[in-house]
Amino acid sequence: MLERVCKGETFATTREALDQLGQAGITRSVMILNGLGGPQLSVQHADNSARLLNATQPEYVATLVVSFPLGEERFRKGFPGWRALTLPELFAEMERFLEKLELTRTVFRSDHASNWLVLKGTLGADKERLLGQVRQAIAQPEAAHLRPAWARGL
Repeated sequence: MLERVCKGETFATTREALDQLGQAGITRSVMILNGLGGPQLSVQHADNSARLLNATQPEYVATLVVSFPLGEERFRKGFPGWRALTLPELFAEMERFLEKLELTRTVFRSDHASNWLVLKGTLGADKERLLGQVRQAIAQPEAAHLRPAWARGL
């Protein structure tokens, strides 16, 4: 997926950079773009993002929903067949991502304006609570206190 989106990095180079920063005592903050892989690569994206974070144990992790305020044309050229995830697909990706995380004390935020579901906690202490919120959004989106579209600021 990193190649398809022209990230200029690989799993290995990203891990190496995060490890070097940690060894130097520099606080690491990682941002994950939910939905970046579209439906084709959603599972791979969730699994590999969690694998990277588990391996590096960053101090902070934030997620936001991928968006293209200037249009999707350029992105779609490098990623044929891509489409945005539906809300249930986004929540399923988040659930899988959280399930796979094995973090010991990482501050987790999913509260950017792009997020439909606001999540905040510390992983691992709050993992089950966060998964419960995501699962409620999957089962009963009307009861999950989702951010209204007008408030997403996109």
